Amino acid sequence: MAFCTMGTGSKVVHIILGLYFSLEIGCINASRFKFSNFVCDSADTNWILVHTCRLKAIRRDRTTLSFNGTVQKVVSNLRVHAQIFKRGNGFKPWLYNITFDGCRFLRKPYEAPVILVFKLFKKHSNFNFTCPFLGPVYVTGFHLIGEQIPVPLPSGEYLILIKWYTGKLLIISTGIYFSFEENFS
Repeated sequence: MAFCTMGTGSKVVHIILGLYFSLEIGCINASRFKFSNFVCDSADTNWILVHTCRLKAIRRDRTTLSFNGTVQKVVSNLRVHAQIFKRGNGFKPWLYNITFDGCRFLRKPYEAPVILVFKLFKKHSNFNFTCPFLGPVYVTGFHLIGEQIPVPLPSGEYLILIKWYTGKLLIISTGIYFSFEENFS
């Protein structure tokens, strides 16, 4: 019962315990994120020409993603289908399977999971346009550290597959492969 009375001695104990837990939590490097592959398949080079689609190892623990392409025809109707896969005896669909109107999203973001991913990419890209659009599209030097991932993610290997359509015509498919390891020790 003396522990609950908040005397001078117990205040010191609470402060010490608070410092211990905040230092303990602050010292944990809770996760590791690493890109493992980036694939871009242009289904129709009349619509989009891909110049660069690659990962570049900067350091042992950091890999950057870069994409550079040119939209050759005016895009005024953009439909995007994004799906997350988790590896377990091959890549299996996991958690999200979303189709959204890309032009509407660029005008006013409305799909919560897409907003989270979009915010990560935005400062490394030229995604500040709306439809109709024609010209260069790029993502340069994009990298992540585990703490930047806005949602809890179990350890494993993942694939984010994004298919870009104009009308019903597939113009490009992009696959971002990455591994995520959460360290609880």
